[in-house]
Order: sequence, then C-alpha cells, then structure tokens
Amino acid sequence: MFRNMSYKFIHSLIIALLCISVASAQDVCHIKGTIHNDSLRYENQKLSTIYLSGFDEYDRIVVKDSVKIKDGKFEFVQKMAPGSPIMLYLLTGFDNGQVPVFVEPGTITINIPKAAYPGSSKVSGTKNNDLYREYKAISDRCVQVQKDSLEVLKKTRGEKWLDTPEGQEAWMRIGAEALIQCDAERLEFILRHNDLPLIPLMLEREIGHTLANETEEQFLSALDPSLASHPYYRSFKNSVKARNLKVGGEVPDITLPLLDGGKKYLSDYRGRYVVLDFWASWCGPCLKEIPHLMELHNEFGAMTDKFTLISFSLDDKEKTWKGAVSSKEIDKKHWTHASDLLAWGSPAARMLGVKAIPMIFLIDPEGKLISSSLRGEELVRRVRQIMSGDLYYQSSGSED
Repeated sequence: MFRNMSYKFIHSLIIALLCISVASAQDVCHIKGTIHNDSLRYENQKLSTIYLSGFDEYDRIVVKDSVKIKDGKFEFVQKMAPGSPIMLYLLTGFDNGQVPVFVEPGTITINIPKAAYPGSSKVSGTKNNDLYREYKAISDRCVQVQKDSLEVLKKTRGEKWLDTPEGQEAWMRIGAEALIQCDAERLEFILRHNDLPLIPLMLEREIGHTLANETEEQFLSALDPSLASHPYYRSFKNSVKARNLKVGGEVPDITLPLLDGGKKYLSDYRGRYVVLDFWASWCGPCLKEIPHLMELHNEFGAMTDKFTLISFSLDDKEKTWKGAVSSKEIDKKHWTHASDLLAWGSPAARMLGVKAIPMIFLIDPEGKLISSSLRGEELVRRVRQIMSGDLYYQSSGSED
C-alpha cells in the first residue's frame, strides 16, 4: 500500500515538475548570437561587449543587459513576466547601427556576418522576429525596385539625361509607380497579421509615408481588439489622434511625470475641464501667461471634481524647472506640474504638435479639444464661460 502511495506521489511530483518546467520555458527568452567578423568600422578595435537595449516610456534608449563576446558567440537570457507585452529591443555596441530584436518567449538566433555592418544581420526563431524579417524583405524589395528603375533609365537614356528636368521627372514618376505595388504588398501583410504587437509598430512607422491621413483611422479600427492594452497599439492610436487633432477631436493621452516624482496620465483627469499649459522657465511669453493662469487657479482650482490646471515644462534640467516653479510662486495646491525634462524632444510635446510655447490646450471632460489657441484674458474669459455652463467649440487661430 505504502509503495503504491509512494509511486503515485512520485508520479504526481514528476508531472508537476514537468508542468513547472514547461511554464518556466514559456516565460524565458533565449537569445543566441554569432558574430563572424568582430572588427568595428570606425574604431581600430574589435567588438568585445554587446548590449541589449530597450526603450523607456519617453522613447529613450536604455541598456537592459550586456554580455561579453566569447569566440564569436554571445547569449542573453531574459525572464519575462507571464503575459508581458512583446517589446522591441536593440542589440547595440556597434559603431554603425543596431540590430532590432523582438524579445518574446522562445529561442532567438542571431547571425551577424560583420560587426561593422550590423544591418545585414539575420534574426530568426520566434514568430514576431520571423514576421519582422518577412516585412523587412518587402521594404528591401521596394528599395531595390527604385534602384532597378534608375538603372534602366541610365542604360536607355544616359546619365546626363537624368540630370535634366525631364529626366528627373521621369525618374520620380517611374519610382512612384513602382512603389505603389510594394506599398500595397506591405499594407496587405499588415492586415493579414493584425492581431500581433508587431503590426501597430509597423503601422506607426508608415504614418506619413505609405499611410494617408484618411486611411489611418481605418487601419486603427482594423487592428484586433486584443491589442488594445499593448503599448504599441496605444502609441499608434495616439499618433493617429495627434495627426488628426482638431477642435472637437479626442486629445492624445500623454504621460505626466509629476513634480513630486509620481506619474499620471492626461486621461486620469477625464470628467473635468483641463487647462494644459506647455511652458518653460526660459520662455518670456510663457512667464507673462502666469498671472492669467494664477487667476484661473484662484477662481477654479479648488473645484477638483470639475477643473484641473496642468503646467508641462519643456525645461531640460530638474533644478531649473523646480526653481522656476518655486520662484514664480506657482507651486500651489491643485496646480499640477509635470515635465519629462526632454525639452523639445518630449514625446508629450511631439504627440500634441507643440512647436512653439506657450501653447495652451483647453480640453473638455470627455478628453476632446475645445481650443489650443487661447491665451491671456481671452483664455480666462473662455474658461469662465465654460465653467458657467456655456460650452461651445469654436475654431480659431491654428485650428481653422
């Protein structure tokens, strides 16, 4: 009897261990790479360390891990939280480019022919990396089609003819016609795999190139609902909103790194009217807006269920930013201050199309734009009208 129980116990234990082993394997990413020529291009030395770098929420490249190259080989092991989103990483350390890699459960093989030319690397072994390689092949064919068209013109009409206005026009026309088919193939690929995190990333890269404004919303709605919480989906959605932002349109959600070290999102203030002011300590016109913003704060700041005032600084030094907030006496309760200290490189500023400051967005409780052109007393009057119940959307200035 005991032997039978012991056998059953051992059998159950083995099955449990196997299940744990399988589950663990599903949460680990193995990256195995080979470099056949480790000579760098711009430095008289060999590549000895390779880095696995990722992007933080402000689009800055940060090093996640590093390993030494031994006998032309390297290996990374990355543990992944169950259900974690697949993220695009880069192999860095080269002096002439990077190698994009999707870090996801499984074993990824990277073959780097020359450290001097990492762009020629081949990444394979997992679903998104294989599909990324397939997508890149489509893009490479597009480039080759253009080159081939140019060579045909050179042979048939001569290089000198290409320098004439007629030659330039012919080259542009043939190149554009050749790319139509390539672009159609590229977008067909995107729609065929619309449930993968790779796709919104690719779509965002096509914005302004092969995606026209009128088709961006169509591609966004074509993405599988399962991607709605993925960072790449949110980023693509925000980019579409930003490019099509107009009065009455939904304002893209931005990250707000707070003065006290915390973090919020613009969407956290839904249900309230929001005055979002982009400014900087060095901006004279911005400082002239402070008395008007102070007026709004004194009048409506305590109405926290209906109104929020946010000042987003485009300073690049924390000490300068905090010093200005203090010296201008705007470190008030119910006055939210935020900055990612990236100046004009701020994703928040880029996402909202901020190209000059001060720029003040007036946003309704549903997150829709009321205005982005009001300043001074005109802004104060408009907020008073709204807070008294007189809401209307009026295009003015840059919003026409």
